Amino acid sequence: MKKLFILFLLAVSATVNATTVADNDTLTILKPQKVRIITGDSIQKVKVYGRENDDKYTYESKILLVDSNYVSETNINKDTWNFDFVKKHSRGTGYPLKTNNASMRLAVGLTYGADAKYNSSQSVGSSWEIMWTIMEWEKFKYGQHNGFSIGFGVDWRNFRIDGRQYFYKANDGMLSEQSYPAGYEADFSRIKVFSLQIPMMWKYRTKKTTFGLGPVINFNTYASIKNKYRDADGNKHKDVYKQIHQRPITVDIMGEVSIHNWVSIYAKYSPMSILNSTYGDGINFHPVSFGVYF
Repeated sequence: MKKLFILFLLAVSATVNATTVADNDTLTILKPQKVRIITGDSIQKVKVYGRENDDKYTYESKILLVDSNYVSETNINKDTWNFDFVKKHSRGTGYPLKTNNASMRLAVGLTYGADAKYNSSQSVGSSWEIMWTIMEWEKFKYGQHNGFSIGFGVDWRNFRIDGRQYFYKANDGMLSEQSYPAGYEADFSRIKVFSLQIPMMWKYRTKKTTFGLGPVINFNTYASIKNKYRDADGNKHKDVYKQIHQRPITVDIMGEVSIHNWVSIYAKYSPMSILNSTYGDGINFHPVSFGVYF
């Protein structure tokens, strides 16, 4: 910090005896009327009042220190015209000073049915989630730890069960858990849910880590049951049931931890069951998922 400030003062003292010329990042001022230098723990500022043949001229340059980063700001005002510009710098180890950022992200994880009403064991290793955030807009103030983000994306979730049971939809639309007849060999039975998503996150960042927490609104536009099995004669069968009465809108609570702003570990839990209790109370559950978020 001291080296930076000394260089800053040398630059000012070397320019105050020359004519006013703007050359890239160099500004020289001839015969200033007054020069004021302000130094604090988090700010270094130089103000110049007046120049040759221009008593109203003012020049101000300041450096705001934020952890291991700094923001330099220059303001020049002359008569009736003004312009301001801000330069953003990072000295290698700090977090970015961007005010906003738009990005596309992809998450891959595993799913689980919490408080499940069915008796079958869940195949978590074969139950997956793909969450594609098509656009996420993130905003932080300069050098601040707190920020927020909002996005839009799509999500596929797959919930499988093991054993000799399977999900079943009756002609009246009621959903239940059934057992295969003797001699039948189960392959898998699963519930799949497709959703449009709006994630909204409060975020807190440090130099190397960012934490996020907030709701994810799911518009569950499609859900189905799929069963694959072999009968007693070894013939393969596949049953698919659509329109399984998923809730049209559910809300998840999602938390994530991002390391070096590169990859995140995330987890989601829905306090709402995924199915309409009128039809699916026998197999209902609360979706849980966890994985990595790029």
